[in-house]
Amino acid sequence: MSVQRRRVKQVSGGEDSSQDNFSSSEQQKQTTSHKIAYDPQDGLLSAAENKEPTLTLMEEVILMGIKDKEGYLSFWNDNISYALRGCIILELAFRGKIAMVDDPSRKRFELSERLIQVVDDSKTGEALLDETLTIMKNDPQHLSVINWIDLLSGETWNLMKINYQLKQVRERLAKGLVDKGVLRTERKNFLIFDMPTHPLSDIAAKDDVMKRILNLLTSRAVSIRATNKFPEEVKFRTLRSISLVIGSYAANVLENVLNSLGYDERDRAFARADELLQEFSEFPFRVSQGKLGLGVNLQELINEELEANGKGSELQLECIAAVISVFARMDSIL
Repeated sequence: MSVQRRRVKQVSGGEDSSQDNFSSSEQQKQTTSHKIAYDPQDGLLSAAENKEPTLTLMEEVILMGIKDKEGYLSFWNDNISYALRGCIILELAFRGKIAMVDDPSRKRFELSERLIQVVDDSKTGEALLDETLTIMKNDPQHLSVINWIDLLSGETWNLMKINYQLKQVRERLAKGLVDKGVLRTERKNFLIFDMPTHPLSDIAAKDDVMKRILNLLTSRAVSIRATNKFPEEVKFRTLRSISLVIGSYAANVLENVLNSLGYDERDRAFARADELLQEFSEFPFRVSQGKLGLGVNLQELINEELEANGKGSELQLECIAAVISVFARMDSIL
């Protein structure tokens, strides 16, 4: 229903004019009380958001890299830009927006070389995700997982697709965390120029993410605790958390999380991250206890999630494994 503004003729003087003004006023109240502008997608978006974590996978990874007080990433981190684009593909897959093209012949190719497609182009409410969905949907052909990560990173020689590169991803993610109350914005002078920085504002939010990572890397029995930003209703909670560990590892920010551990514990945690990287870079996932004796119940947790949420989502999960397989050989790519 469209909203229209009623134009009332102004009349001056006399008792009749006051009655006309009163009548017009009443009509205006009735008109405005019944015609309310709203977006019919708002309710649908809110319902979908209730099933998603407050922080996206990309935001959690960059939060692990940002220094708490200084509010910026290490200037020497060359991996994070590429890894963040991979995390965008992961997030879209977890939300059921993209999946592998259902072609039986795809299994002849490596996971990262298999073609993906948009299966749900409805808005997510996250600007970077929606921008990526639009780019992918408007492309005339299906491309592989590694092709899309390369294009979104600007790592391409195809000048026709150079505009697919996502710009200022780190700054936009930081501003998104500011909007969500996790970071705040300040300006810092670096001798010859000023730069916006984003120090930590919500200590508990970052601690919760770090505890989730440490639980997967150091605990004999994994237990993913629900929080207000990562509720019980989130689908694939364990698999999401594993992807967070692997995304942080690929982005070279995992060491920031493990600084609180002793030397031997830190080495063991890195070895466990290597194990997870190898186990989840294939599909079906081949979960094992490994040599470290950590995460002995991980197979059980993953099986429960696949039974609860995985029916009909094999192509979605295959896409997740494909991104992780790209992370597994990032050293040879960059």
